[in-house]
Formats: sequence, structure tokens, C-alpha cells
Amino acid sequence: MRAEDILELLKGVKNPFTNMDIVSEGLVTKIEVEEEEGKVTIYVAFARNTPLHPFAMAVNWPIQARIVRDMVNVLEDRLGYFEIVDDTTLQRYYPLDETEV
Repeated sequence: MRAEDILELLKGVKNPFTNMDIVSEGLVTKIEVEEEEGKVTIYVAFARNTPLHPFAMAVNWPIQARIVRDMVNVLEDRLGYFEIVDDTTLQRYYPLDETEV
């Protein structure tokens, strides 16, 4: 699937705080499609849009988690392996790392 097709799918994901789609809002900053490996990386601008204040970070975390969940719901049946990564911190939001116990 091409990056443009993925962007079209992600236009169906709304920011619950602003009710705008995340593509128009600028939260999706880059999509890398590696066809040989069957891997897609979607970069989002969460860290750069969150003020560096503990309260603001605490308020924004549930909104960001909801956006990631909605992105996964839209993409999981259409893509093989994909990652959602912050474009500033490179924190991976999806898939979650599994740790061995």
C-alpha cells in the first residue's frame, strides 16, 4: 500500500479533543513504506505538540492513546506489520513491546 493510501485511511481518525482528522491537523508527519520488508512506519507529532509540563502531559496521554488505538483499528486489517512512532522522541506507540516474565 502506498503512503498516500495510508494517509487517506488515517483521515478517518479524529482527534477526540479537537474533532479534526489527524492528517489535516498535522499529527501524521511522515509515512515510510518498505515494500521489500513489508513494513510501514507512521510518524506522529505527539511530543512536539505537548507542552513540557507534567499536568499537560498527563492530560494529553489519554488523548494520544485514543488516537493510537483508533489508528490501529483503521489500519490493522489493511496493513501487514506497521509501527506508530513519535517523530521527535522516536518512542514507539504501536506495537507495544512484549516483555518476557
